Amino acid sequence: MIPPDPHTALQDLRARAERRRLSVAALPAEEAPGMQLLMQELQVHQLELEMQYEELLIAQTEAANSYTQYLDLYDFAPVGYCTLAATGTIEQLNQQTAQLLGATHEQLLGRRLAVFMPLPERTQLAEFLARLQANPGQRFSCEILMHRRDESPFVAQVDGLATTSGLGQELTYRLVLLDVTASREARDELARSEARFRATFEQSRDGMLLLDHHRFVDVNDAALWMLRRTHRQQVVGHHVAEFWPEYQPDGRRSIDLLGHCLTRVPTEGWCRLEWARYDSAGQIVWDEIAFSPILVNGQALVHGTWRDITDLKRMQQAKLDQQQQLAQAVLAAEESEKRRIAESLHNGLAQLLYAAKLSLEQFEAEQCQQDPKVFAQAQLKVANLLASAITQTRTLAHELVPRTLEDFGLEAAIQDICADYSIAPLRLTCHFADVPDGLPSHLTVAIYRMAQELANNIVKHAHATQAKLSLRADGQALELRAEDNGIGFAADSQGKGLGWQALQDRVRLLNGTLQLDSQPGRTCIAISLPLPS
Repeated sequence: MIPPDPHTALQDLRARAERRRLSVAALPAEEAPGMQLLMQELQVHQLELEMQYEELLIAQTEAANSYTQYLDLYDFAPVGYCTLAATGTIEQLNQQTAQLLGATHEQLLGRRLAVFMPLPERTQLAEFLARLQANPGQRFSCEILMHRRDESPFVAQVDGLATTSGLGQELTYRLVLLDVTASREARDELARSEARFRATFEQSRDGMLLLDHHRFVDVNDAALWMLRRTHRQQVVGHHVAEFWPEYQPDGRRSIDLLGHCLTRVPTEGWCRLEWARYDSAGQIVWDEIAFSPILVNGQALVHGTWRDITDLKRMQQAKLDQQQQLAQAVLAAEESEKRRIAESLHNGLAQLLYAAKLSLEQFEAEQCQQDPKVFAQAQLKVANLLASAITQTRTLAHELVPRTLEDFGLEAAIQDICADYSIAPLRLTCHFADVPDGLPSHLTVAIYRMAQELANNIVKHAHATQAKLSLRADGQALELRAEDNGIGFAADSQGKGLGWQALQDRVRLLNGTLQLDSQPGRTCIAISLPLPS
């Protein structure tokens, strides 16, 4: 049944009253005055009763409307409503509260709300209710871990206030329950993420910094140490240019380098800067800072990871210097080898050929032409000179391009070295163990030249009677070892000879190591070279 509209009912009531007034006025004049008065009073009384009845209908309609609104606002609300007695028992609740607790309306009435909480949380609820009781009419809020009837947990946000229904009535608690499990998990995850970032930021051994328009927003302890500052207040809010020199060693302005790098960060997502500053002693310090954009609470900042690369720069410079020294040593060795070849050609082969030329000129002499014996002696002399020249040519060619190495391999070539350098009273022997086949040609040539240089040093400087060259493979390395029983290798003579320097340069070029153990009566030089994978 659709309740009547109260405004329409009042209009109908006024219309009927107006009609009754007109009907009373239309009574016959011959009616006694008393009868007319009585009729008027009866009609007025009837009208009053009808008006009261109509008012009651209107009030009933409004009450029904209010009850419907109450059901919509309370019982079907998307949040949980409940009323607790002073003892903590549930006196009233809506459907959402029943759904949150996983029970029916009838099962929850009269039960204590604390039953749906773990034991540690019940103390929190008691403290919350005590706070409401101490501040009647004031609203307070808290988050409590609760569980449903089936023991599944959830986090509830509880808003409440304490009130009384009237004078002398018991205190009751009106609570609003809202499931905030998802927001709590999101908050906790955000807090854990922020804690991880903060730990990474604070505990990193690299300098960490945040910049906003070239000014420090935050720095970690490592960055403070590199800036030689003790407190963040000495850095935060200051411009970066305050801590670096105005100009770099190459003459460029530091602020220009920084500005150019930071302008690339938003578009490229990353930028790396190497620049220099000076410590308190005036020594140059090289820094590497990698910048990347980040967003913090909606604010665009630049995050920087800062490292001191001074040692790396020095190592790079030392490596460059070493490479230059190696190149100079190679050039010097080449020039020395050229001079040796030139001296060998000039002092040996050229002299023999010149002597042969002079001997050939004797054939034109009258005595040589007339005396067959003189002619035969001159002819023999020329033949001996040419034979010596051929021998020296072959020796020189063998030194330049070892044919034995190309034709018979590394072991045979080193055996030839041992045989050639075994000059009394020295006896030079060879030993080989597990030498792999198929070594790269550049490696075999280098080992051959090293063995040749080691044997040459033994012959020239050791004054030994027993010596040994050994070559063996050990794991991922190839070891060439030279041992003798000579006078030893004087420490102050290291690095003075071109041969010894060339030997060290060859070892470095092949990423090898050289160890020297020398004393009178025993000298051992061990060269270890990495085998190719």
